[in-house]
Amino acid sequence: MAEENENKVLGKFVWHDLMTNDVDKAVSFYTGLFGWTIKEVDMGPMGTYKMIQAAGTEHGGFVGLAPEDNLPSHWTSYVTVDDVDATVARAVELGGKAPVPPMDIPGTGRFAVIVDPHGAVISPYTPKAWGGEGAAPQAGTFCWHELLAVDPEAEGAFFRELFGWTSEAMDMGPMGTYHIFKRGEKMEAGALQKPEGQGGPSAWLPYIAVDDVDATAARVEGLGGKIFVPPTDIPDVGRFSVLADPTGASIALLQALPMAG
Repeated sequence: MAEENENKVLGKFVWHDLMTNDVDKAVSFYTGLFGWTIKEVDMGPMGTYKMIQAAGTEHGGFVGLAPEDNLPSHWTSYVTVDDVDATVARAVELGGKAPVPPMDIPGTGRFAVIVDPHGAVISPYTPKAWGGEGAAPQAGTFCWHELLAVDPEAEGAFFRELFGWTSEAMDMGPMGTYHIFKRGEKMEAGALQKPEGQGGPSAWLPYIAVDDVDATAARVEGLGGKIFVPPTDIPDVGRFSVLADPTGASIALLQALPMAG
């Protein structure tokens, strides 16, 4: 029990599933772009789960959407909580919804899917085995998560309440205010106002660490994807780009500046 408590880290992004209307097309794109390898896992009645392996460990997987789901392809990120059921109940009290109620993944943990009042989808998750902080993000792995929010203030309060985060506001000049979600002293995620004129619900955008944003972005269209935001500098942070995979799911690239010292 002592070891489990030492490894327990709450409010941390730990897993990512691409919910996609074409698993084979998505797998081909991401393995080609990031060099991911795929491990097929037999999930019994749920079928075969294609698990993402990168930098020596697992990071997520690919899940097929059925036509009757009537949903666009999208990434769903998982955040650790102490009690999935209590988190879902609180989300609903705060005006959110739970399209996937709490359920167990045999031998793995318990999860649900919640949607904030402005449409942002996220998954609270309690693992059976806690993994601690884990290694720093390496090339090809998930390194940041950003909420593109219809209402950053209200949605920030919603997610702080659910995940125990605090937040700090940062003036980004023409980009407006950037809200940094923190887990203790560690920066965990960010939120900013959706660009003017961009319709649709709020959404969480995951970022993948890369060694060279420009070189990676240059391969996107050849693999069937689309560039939304070309490689662009973020002062004192690094260089990023935003893209859509061939099935329509959005994801971003980040080439971080070297850490000082």
